[in-house]
Amino acid sequence: MTVGNFPLDEEGWQPDAESLNALEAEIPTLAVLRSFADEACRQPWFTELGEPLAVSVKDMARAYLDGLGYPDAEAAPILNWDDALDAALTLDINSSGWEAEEQLRAALVDAALTQVSEEGLGVLLAHLTAQLSETLHELAEEALYMADELPDHVIDLAVGAGQQAAYGAALVLAAGGAQDPDASEANADATSEILSHPLMLKYRLFAAGRWPLTLTGQTLNIF
Repeated sequence: MTVGNFPLDEEGWQPDAESLNALEAEIPTLAVLRSFADEACRQPWFTELGEPLAVSVKDMARAYLDGLGYPDAEAAPILNWDDALDAALTLDINSSGWEAEEQLRAALVDAALTQVSEEGLGVLLAHLTAQLSETLHELAEEALYMADELPDHVIDLAVGAGQQAAYGAALVLAAGGAQDPDASEANADATSEILSHPLMLKYRLFAAGRWPLTLTGQTLNIF
């Protein structure tokens, strides 16, 4: 089975350099998404869990909440794994915060498909998920190493949350024409819009070593 000219096996697409290079030649925009996948794997995921919230983290959280439509909400630190697990398990997929993010993701998919083909976008998002999975598992296990005994699924929760955040950021890039954040001054406005999108900000919180857990009432819990 194939998607376009790219092979799929029964378990889904298997990324390889030849297929990725062919995609870049066919749709140049996707080259930036591939670079983003590489960059995401180099971020210090889960390295600042339980630490006080730095000013930069508070600023990102503030911008994320404002962009999501919660100007009165505030970020609050979660200080240990037990509280983090409790917060993660109380996530309500029908909550207004979750719904707001889902609406943003749906709008981004529509916008992204005006920039790239559905097949190309799907392949690169699959590549992002596959490439990031091992990195997230390793770093989540390292972060959990010094914690008291916790259920095995806590790592799956952390990895899943990180993958979702990276997926959202990739959609922001694709929808914006995948402008390189280091692009020239001529693209400054587009770059600023990309970096300030709520789903990009959520990814940036993860990339700062944190885990934004849940928006409960007027509180964004950040581990």
